[in-house]
Amino acid sequence: MIDSHCHLNFVDFDETRDEIIKKCREEFKYIVDCGASIEGNNRSLKLKNEYENFIKCTMGYHPVYAGQDDKETTDKTIKQIIDNLDNIQAIGEIGLDFSENRSEDELNRQHKNFHRMLEVATEYDMPIVLHVREAEEHALEIVKQYPGIPDVIFHCFSGTKTTALEAVDCGYYISFATNALFSKKHKKNIKAVPLENMLTETDSPYLSPVKGEANQPSNIRLTIERIERTKKIEFSEIEKQTEKNAINVYNL
Repeated sequence: MIDSHCHLNFVDFDETRDEIIKKCREEFKYIVDCGASIEGNNRSLKLKNEYENFIKCTMGYHPVYAGQDDKETTDKTIKQIIDNLDNIQAIGEIGLDFSENRSEDELNRQHKNFHRMLEVATEYDMPIVLHVREAEEHALEIVKQYPGIPDVIFHCFSGTKTTALEAVDCGYYISFATNALFSKKHKKNIKAVPLENMLTETDSPYLSPVKGEANQPSNIRLTIERIERTKKIEFSEIEKQTEKNAINVYNL
């Protein structure tokens, strides 16, 4: 198994991280830890260096930060990502977040910095990991303007089936997380998206299937079981194909 998107770098895991990783080594090929800010990117890279050949990392600029940070912080974050391209598997998470009411200035900065990151990905031939909460269709139209980006992952996809299939038509990947366990919308998307365009993730510590507990990578099994029930495909086949997809997109 491969958890294609989690945040073991978060302080939430400071007391349990080593034990979680030790347990995951028994079943997982890789864990992909994702940065979203200057501090998070540094922690993710440190984690990757501590658990070399097992934990891989990405560096990104979460749209909430990208919409709120001052120019100096933005420039530092983008420079940090560029300076570390040889150490990461993808740029992300990046994107747009329309899940709350935001000022016009904040939305403009989200868009501006999203385009800046897409330009970097194009220039350096890097895959991207998208956070596009309640902005899936809009973000898809933007990303399509950058055909030079080698691979695109819609992390924790919660958009419509129509948008999912349009992304698939573009050759992009749709990643399903543990929130798919409880959602009819996600069930429809799982049915529609071909296994060849599918990744699995937990987004730990978020989206825990157990109320009051932090999510962790081992719960990826529950996501795969959900896909198994929905698509009527054997667990082992889903595991094998989603591993192959993650290895391809992240160049693992």
